[in-house]
Amino acid sequence: MVVSNLQIIKEFYDSFRNKDKKYLDLCDDEIQWITTEDMPNGGKYVGVKAVFEDYFPKMLSNFKEFHAIPEQFLDFKDHIMVIGKYQGISIKDKNFEVQFSHVYLLQENKIVQFRQFTDAKVISDSLK
Repeated sequence: MVVSNLQIIKEFYDSFRNKDKKYLDLCDDEIQWITTEDMPNGGKYVGVKAVFEDYFPKMLSNFKEFHAIPEQFLDFKDHIMVIGKYQGISIKDKNFEVQFSHVYLLQENKIVQFRQFTDAKVISDSLK
């Protein structure tokens, strides 16, 4: 069965949201995860361990709730763009909502790169 890049990304969001570690199998071992510098713990992370054992636990520790809600998926063959919004509540009890664009690069049915585009100041301000 041939799985499209679009299906892989949709499955990634579903498994991550459901805390089903299947999302790890969708990522290349040397995945590059690039977030805006203004995000809490933002920057570039390389490798599954750096992304999911370093970046995410540290970043998410700033929030009581943090949701990435995809609203639209755009298929550009080896790139998939996801447009959506972040919603959450910071540990300072401040709500936030901001739009995002995520761009994924896939090779051989694996996510090899993630790039985030968002107004991270909205998120950072919720931590003040």
